[in-house]
Amino acid sequence: VRLVYRRTRRYMPADEEELVMALEDGVEFMELLAPVGAKDGKLTCGVCRLGAPDASGRRSPEPTGETTEIPASTVITAVGEQICGGLYEAAGVERDKKGRPVVDENMQTSVAGIYAAGDCRRGPATVVKAIADAQKAAAAIAAEAGCAIDFDRYAEENRAADEAAYKARKGDLTYILQAAPDNRCLGCPTICEVCTDVCPNRANVAIQVPGLSKPQILHVDGMCNECGNCAVFCPYSGRPYKDKFTLFWSEEDFMNSENEGFLQLPGAARVRFAGQVKDYHVWDPSCGLYEPLRQFILAVMRDYHYLIEG
Repeated sequence: VRLVYRRTRRYMPADEEELVMALEDGVEFMELLAPVGAKDGKLTCGVCRLGAPDASGRRSPEPTGETTEIPASTVITAVGEQICGGLYEAAGVERDKKGRPVVDENMQTSVAGIYAAGDCRRGPATVVKAIADAQKAAAAIAAEAGCAIDFDRYAEENRAADEAAYKARKGDLTYILQAAPDNRCLGCPTICEVCTDVCPNRANVAIQVPGLSKPQILHVDGMCNECGNCAVFCPYSGRPYKDKFTLFWSEEDFMNSENEGFLQLPGAARVRFAGQVKDYHVWDPSCGLYEPLRQFILAVMRDYHYLIEG
C-alpha cells in the first residue's frame, strides 16, 4: 500500500498516531506527489514542491512540471470534503471556485433571504467558528423581522481574558477536587507553549516577535537530545523537535539536520526554508527572505542572543 500526498508529512492534516500506525504496518508514504490519472495499472502523479505559506500557515504545493508513475492495481481517492451544493445551485446563489456560497458580513448569500453559515460557507472548520457564523446570521435575520438580539451579555461572559491572565493561571495545581473546576487552565488554545514546559533540556523557547500577536516557538538544536517528550505532549499531534523552526550552533549541525532553521554567520544568516538553503543579510528588509521569518530571526539575534552563544 502506498499513500500519495501533494504536501509533506509535516503539513498532512492527519492524526500523528494514525500515520505512525500506518507506516508501522508497512504503508509507503510518498510525499510531494499529486495524482493526475490512473491507467494500465499505473498511477500518474505530478511532482510538486512546497511554495509560500497560505493564510493558515501551511505551505501550498506548486507543480514542477515533472511527472512520475507508480504501480497501482487499485486506487482509492481521498480528496477532502465537499458540501452538497445542489440547494444553492437551484436557488441561484453565487458560489466560489470551491462551490461554496459567497456571503456578506451578515452571512447572507447573493440571494436575499438565503443565509449560509459554518462549514458550508468556509469549508471544514471548528464548531466554534460555525457558532460564530450562526450568531451573525441570527442577528441579521432577527433584524429583518423587526426584532433585536442582544448578544452583548453572551459576548461578555465568553470574552477571552488577556494574555497575562492566561499565563498567570498556567501551572495552577490543586489537590482539592471540589476546587478543580475553578482552577483548571482553559487558555491552551490561546496560549499553548506546552513544548516549552515539557522539554527537560529547555530546547524549545517561546520567542516574542515584533508585529506578531502570539509568541513563536524556536527549537534550539544544540540543547536537544531528541527524546521526543515534546511530541508526546503536543496537543496538536506535532513533533516540535522536528517541526519547529530551529536555531543551529554549528555548520556541522546545520548540515546534519533536515529541520527548517538558521545558522548565524558574520553579518548574515544561513537559512533552510522552503526546501532551499541560502545566506541572507537579514538586517536588510530587501534581502528577499519571507518577512515574518526575517523578523523571527532578527528577534532571536537581537533579543535572545544568549541562545546563539550557547
